[in-house]
Amino acid sequence: LPAMQAISQPLVVRLQAALDKTGDAGGSSGDVSALLEQICALLGKVSPFAAPSVDDIARDPSLQDAHHPAVQLLQQLWGVLDSVFARHGADSKVMEKLCRCYKHTSRNTAQGPYWGDFKFLVPRLLPQVTAWFEQQPHSCFLYVNNVCLKGYYDSPELLRVFSEAFQRMSLATFRLLSLTPTSIPDNPDVVDDYFELCSTVLMRQPSLLLETDLVLTAFQCGCAGLHIQHREAHRAVA
Repeated sequence: LPAMQAISQPLVVRLQAALDKTGDAGGSSGDVSALLEQICALLGKVSPFAAPSVDDIARDPSLQDAHHPAVQLLQQLWGVLDSVFARHGADSKVMEKLCRCYKHTSRNTAQGPYWGDFKFLVPRLLPQVTAWFEQQPHSCFLYVNNVCLKGYYDSPELLRVFSEAFQRMSLATFRLLSLTPTSIPDNPDVVDDYFELCSTVLMRQPSLLLETDLVLTAFQCGCAGLHIQHREAHRAVA
């Protein structure tokens, strides 16, 4: 973790400086995206070969039950990443880079001695990403939900978190796609990622959809989406 902190610190300082710049946008979106991409590479690629040994813990008791270094670093970056949404939430490209930080941290902890360590963050992450989606319905937020559900669907302590996130994101999706007659073809990425999420729900936790009032609206929305001229979105609906 100290090595990751040393590498990330200059990037975080530059990112915070970009966000603090005057103006409504809070710095160049290109600069912010580039810095997020570098931070994402650090979160997604750096991983210890082994968990701390008994001798390591004896020398440094703080290593006992310590989380994966990428998870620890992501916790430390939480505030500045939240600021990225506050300043650039309307920019889909920046939000895609932001969500990659969460996605790649999850993948980084999906194997090795810290397997599944990202689960620790899910109760904090999903409500935040869901609230973001309700404000700015970018498809990448749906994808983050999908990543979490695929990874930890069998954790009973997370079922309520998944249920609330899926219900709120579903309602926000239905609102978006019913605004105008062209809302569905105008938002193919949302259609794609929402129905990919529904597929994961049906495979992993079907009660989140089938035992709720969402099922009829989701079916009607899916029927309407069958006519969309977008390969990935049409595949997800079908």
